[in-house]
Amino acid sequence: IPAPDMAAIERAAADKANQAKSEFLSGMSHELRSPLNAILGFAQLMESGTPAPTASQKASIEQILRAGWYLLKLINEVLDLARVESGQMTVSLEQVALRDVLEECLTLVRPQAQARDIRMLDVACDCAWQVRADRTRLKQVILNLLSNAIKYNQPAGVVSVGCIVADDGIS
Repeated sequence: IPAPDMAAIERAAADKANQAKSEFLSGMSHELRSPLNAILGFAQLMESGTPAPTASQKASIEQILRAGWYLLKLINEVLDLARVESGQMTVSLEQVALRDVLEECLTLVRPQAQARDIRMLDVACDCAWQVRADRTRLKQVILNLLSNAIKYNQPAGVVSVGCIVADDGIS
């Protein structure tokens, strides 16, 4: 009786696990997208509703929409996990206005900071710098850094956001 081909058995087990992961991600994507699409749809209705929202309500609706669209992008990124693991992930490099990305990120995390009584100091970022980056991934990194700075800060603390030109570029 020949010995079993352990490599083939392990490969089959890995393929089965990969298939289960893909099915899970696909199902989870649907489960997350359905309520998110409802949230985005109702926010859009509120934005264009009659009577028109007040300035304060409009600002809140815009924040809901911005966060919702960003969350939808993140869900799509989770689905790209299989591509990352297979080495087929594509990065979309483009010129990105650093100030715009920072403002978007700061807007998204301000409520989190306010809830913990943390001041957000936006210093030295009145710039017109462009960076060559994947906008979505750059935003993910900045949001992660800001969220962690808030989450692991002391109550009534401060988070300072800034950018400076280093000898070799932007830091």
